[in-house]
Amino acid sequence: MKRALPALVFLAAALATRLPILHRAVLDWDESLYFLMAQQWRAGHLPYTTIWDNKPIGIYAIFAVFQAIIPGVAAMRVATALCVALLAATVFRITELLTRDRAAAWAAGLLLVLCSLSNDGLSANTELFMAAFTALAVLAVLARAPAPLAGLALGCAFMVKYVMAPEALAVLLLLWQQRGARAVLGAMAAAALPVLATAALYGAAGHLALWWDCSVLSNFRRAGVPLRGNVVAAALSLQAWRWGPLYITALVLATTARRRGFVTNFPLLWLLGAVLGAVSAKSFYDHYFLELLPPLCVLAGYGWSRIHPGGGVRDAFLGFLALLPLHAGWVALRNTTGPDLPVEVAAALRTARAQSLYVFDSQPIIYALTGLTPPTRFVLPSELTGLTLPQVVGVDPVAELARILSQAPQYIVRREPPPGPAIRNPAVYAALDAALSAHYMLVQRWPGAALYRLNAEKETP
Repeated sequence: MKRALPALVFLAAALATRLPILHRAVLDWDESLYFLMAQQWRAGHLPYTTIWDNKPIGIYAIFAVFQAIIPGVAAMRVATALCVALLAATVFRITELLTRDRAAAWAAGLLLVLCSLSNDGLSANTELFMAAFTALAVLAVLARAPAPLAGLALGCAFMVKYVMAPEALAVLLLLWQQRGARAVLGAMAAAALPVLATAALYGAAGHLALWWDCSVLSNFRRAGVPLRGNVVAAALSLQAWRWGPLYITALVLATTARRRGFVTNFPLLWLLGAVLGAVSAKSFYDHYFLELLPPLCVLAGYGWSRIHPGGGVRDAFLGFLALLPLHAGWVALRNTTGPDLPVEVAAALRTARAQSLYVFDSQPIIYALTGLTPPTRFVLPSELTGLTLPQVVGVDPVAELARILSQAPQYIVRREPPPGPAIRNPAVYAALDAALSAHYMLVQRWPGAALYRLNAEKETP
């Protein structure tokens, strides 16, 4: 029972903090895409064949498993809560092994649950799932589990999101330092299994070239996007106000690293790998920083363990660590209250008995909520409406929009007001505006969205 207690506590904490958003339709754009991709896979369509994305297939597999067990959008919410609980329990055990201090391990695990509420951690993004597998690999090495188990965990993390590669190098270096080159080779062989199985799956289906372009080459194109200084500055400012104490603790520990051995200092190397992975896409979205959370929490637990008990210093330091993340988590949960716009739009479409739909620049989850089939592979709006993503996708957005409109979708959903001119393609928006003016009529408007219906004379019998 003593061994199971941390896992049970973290599970209860993760479920309790996420209970208010259990049926929330969407918290982030990307999770809608993963949800739809998993639905298509369960319907017999391999990822990328009917919907485009550039992630590895691991996240779709996780979503598909939970969709098979839990109905509706609650599937991805429960999956995320369970992932956070697993990650917290793993961080707990890693911290306990490094510090021999169970109280420090509790502090690290509970900090992870708390910090996971901010930086888009409430949504079902890839980073938390990837981090859970990476942390399991670290634990496998520290706990002297068979090296192939650590490698398999790394391979699964890689197939959730490729940016964990620098972290994998750190874990393999730890394995080499503890057990030598043979163990590293065994881990690398096991790590290759998930990607080899994926390649075999697509090769057998005759879609190997499609998988390679969507899931591999497109990520190199994404890495070629120029870095924008203003985006970096804004991201760093947000991180300071959300997890600033954790970053400060890591910096302080880095200044005293020479006094400690390699294993004790490993979380710093792990954090460096996570930083390299998070910045590799050059986009600096909030959820990219979730990759840093496990090593940050381990380091926070280690720092807390170095403080001698008594005198209130430990309690004050724990308060220092938790105060800003607590506020950031409260703000994140508060921002999920209010009308659930995709649910309202979907309800209107079901009432109208819509037969076909195009979600132009609103939330793609509306397709799942209505059961209607997307008229394009490019369901994430920025793949057609953005300024940079069409180059990553390799699509002519104006031509694709024309193809979609030629199908005369009965209903079109768009954002109102539209996004700012700095992030939208004016040619695409002009083409949609012309089509709506000529062939559609506004039937309903909400704060943030508008629904248009095809004129009766344009509808096919």
